[in-house]
Amino acid sequence: MSGNPSVLIAGAGPTGLVLALILLKSGISVRIIDKELTHRVGSKGSGIQPRTLELYVQLGIYDKLCDLGAVIPPIAVYKPGQRQPFKEGRLAEIVEPTPGTPYPNALNVPQDKHEAVLRAELVAHGVSVELGTELRDFEQSEEYVLATLVKHSADGAETTETAPFEWLVGADGAHSVVRKKLGLSFLADVKAEQDMAIGDIEVDGVERGRWHMWSSPGKTMLLRSSHPNSNMFMFAYTTDMKDSQSELPASGLTRAQFIDVFYGMTQLTPAEIQFGKDTWMSRYRPNIRMVDSMRKGRVFLAGDAAHCHSPAGGQGLNSSVQDAGNLAWKLALVQKRLAPASLLDTYTEERIRVIAHMLSLTTELYQKTMDTFKLQQQDKDNDAFVLGQRGREMSMLGINYRGSSIISDTNVAGSGPAAAYDSEAYMHAVARPTYRAPDAPGLKLEGSTGTRSLFDIFDVTKHTVLVFASSGSKELDAILELVASLPEGAAQAVRILPAGSLLESSESQSRKLELTLIDALGHAYKEYGASNTAVSVVVVRPDGVVGAIERDVDGLKGYFRKVMSISA
Repeated sequence: MSGNPSVLIAGAGPTGLVLALILLKSGISVRIIDKELTHRVGSKGSGIQPRTLELYVQLGIYDKLCDLGAVIPPIAVYKPGQRQPFKEGRLAEIVEPTPGTPYPNALNVPQDKHEAVLRAELVAHGVSVELGTELRDFEQSEEYVLATLVKHSADGAETTETAPFEWLVGADGAHSVVRKKLGLSFLADVKAEQDMAIGDIEVDGVERGRWHMWSSPGKTMLLRSSHPNSNMFMFAYTTDMKDSQSELPASGLTRAQFIDVFYGMTQLTPAEIQFGKDTWMSRYRPNIRMVDSMRKGRVFLAGDAAHCHSPAGGQGLNSSVQDAGNLAWKLALVQKRLAPASLLDTYTEERIRVIAHMLSLTTELYQKTMDTFKLQQQDKDNDAFVLGQRGREMSMLGINYRGSSIISDTNVAGSGPAAAYDSEAYMHAVARPTYRAPDAPGLKLEGSTGTRSLFDIFDVTKHTVLVFASSGSKELDAILELVASLPEGAAQAVRILPAGSLLESSESQSRKLELTLIDALGHAYKEYGASNTAVSVVVVRPDGVVGAIERDVDGLKGYFRKVMSISA
């Protein structure tokens, strides 16, 4: 297959884009296609949860997304005909940042702008999304996947191409061609009692940077601001189904129909609120589904192709991006022949348990949200409300891979199969295997006046081995020797000294270290439960998950034997 990219990614939403970006950074060649002739427009999945934001810090795009979005604002609730809200609510409580969790609140960024940032990063790595290219069919063998691609032109012409790839990833949405071809189950739980019209439209006469809601029996109208400096709002008009019949057209509302519904429901007038152009409109029915496997041979599923969530809690897009983060580093190691193909089995093993748990949470939250919307028009309670009391769970910061066959979780109390989400996890003082690795700011490099944080150091393309050791020892030498013996580019060793230490690494040690840092503010030692008097080693996977916490070189060997082809 000389000359062909190693991985074909079908679907250029956030899932496919993040996967392609991490693979490219890892040195894996990629081809990413999308059947649409133009890039999709619309805000759609705009909530980027804290765990995804942490991944984006490592990818170097967090600041760019911050410029395009804002923390999710409060919701103003109105009575029909009234211009002033009679109460306010929030989707989730606002959480104060901490040294270990610097990004605890979700960011509201329109999905089309979010995707544009990711596409620009791909272009910087020499790859562009191939629009108008449809995956029509594929066959796989033990050695490769043979894909049939159809290139569509604006004039309707089609060109067919057959090309081999070593791997195929279906990130091609809920109607996935890849999933159907694999014959995987995709059982559904359709919420037949609610129907929804959605879209983006310009609105003047309401406060920008805020969300606005009106309710009447069986109906809810929500205008969701895309940005404080924009008059573009996403609307969501929800209506109860009557005898399984919907009042909404199959394609959703037209612009004129939406405006009529809006004025009729809110009892406001064109003199008070005006509408400009719309960019997209559609109909949506909550359709909760998931597969029972995310891999079959050389073919994988990720994102909506493998699981569909209700819109509540903003988990669909974020769970999809986490799929990409989990799969990318494993696929890169296997493709480089640095890990056995069996490592890829842990993609389904780790993700399917998390997805099942998040689907349960979002389904419950969706029903609670609909019930809360119906109650907000009642004048019995004028206090502020929070729709997402389970905001910590929606943050995804407590996701864990407990029981994973490749994670050394012997230091986790009650290790083994357990709930895939611990809503209090990011409040714990000490990092734990199977959970996200916390940040730690205030790390000083010798000869530098500035400081760094662990999130600056973690790398999506390699393992980071944090070595907490205040003084040299034979154990320290052995640990550094092991990391240095791993395949080039597979891991980096970073030594962290306690506050007040002097840098005294030997020349041989220094050659085996990526960095030696002083924990000037003490956050790293606190967040990772390290001692000033004993050696402690923390392995952080490329996806930001703590793979192991060990005290000696034998424990470290045990971890790397699980994820890499090494003889040590």
